[in-house]
Amino acid sequence: MYDFAGKIAVVTGGAGGIGEASAAGFLKAGAKVFVMDWSQEALDAAMNRLSPLGDVTAIKADVTDRAALDACFEQIAEAGGTDILVTSAAIVKTGQILDFDPDTWARILNVNLTGTFHCCQLAGRQMLAKGKGRIITVSSVNGQIANTGRGAYSCTKGGVDMLTRLLAAELGDKGITANAVAPVPVDTPMVLQVHGPKDRAAWEAQIPARRYAKPQEVADAICFLASDAAAYINGHILNVDGGFMASGVLIR
Repeated sequence: MYDFAGKIAVVTGGAGGIGEASAAGFLKAGAKVFVMDWSQEALDAAMNRLSPLGDVTAIKADVTDRAALDACFEQIAEAGGTDILVTSAAIVKTGQILDFDPDTWARILNVNLTGTFHCCQLAGRQMLAKGKGRIITVSSVNGQIANTGRGAYSCTKGGVDMLTRLLAAELGDKGITANAVAPVPVDTPMVLQVHGPKDRAAWEAQIPARRYAKPQEVADAICFLASDAAAYINGHILNVDGGFMASGVLIR
């Protein structure tokens, strides 16, 4: 168990999946947690699950709305400022690149990449004032290799990886680390919306572990990267993938 007592953790996309599992981990380890999500209904449901675990505050915000985020992070500053940021807010739509709708492309980039930039910039400024901090972005193995049909999602995750490295390079001498977790598909509602039985079978055939990741398994990696145990890990993309990126063709 890590000790995050006295720390303030901010988790975007925190009302479900990896984000909620991460928020729960921070709460159990003593942090004060701000859970950010665009859906009030999802936030209300998540708060019912998270509130018994510790000091948690829900913030309704869309990561594409810079003005709203400015106000949100001002609220967090008044509470003491961000020590840990986890950027798990993301959307996905599959499709072949030549058929991909440009408006959908723009929306996915705006949420997954530009939204991550907004939150990293605002939280990073608070960390800079404190002289310390941990930024953990949620990427994907799709940001490292060209899995077909991933559309804009893969491009945004490749961008998140580079943003993470840039943050690490620019903030590393200021007491702030930036790392990413890059899972294979995770059993979350978002993935279940776009992965049918055929998709799951194709992925599981190429994952040595022969299954999708669980939100808790990704959250455990996030909590590690946020902890003092990871103080000298900076600019790293940690694959949480059951061996997927290490393997080639699997002959079962």
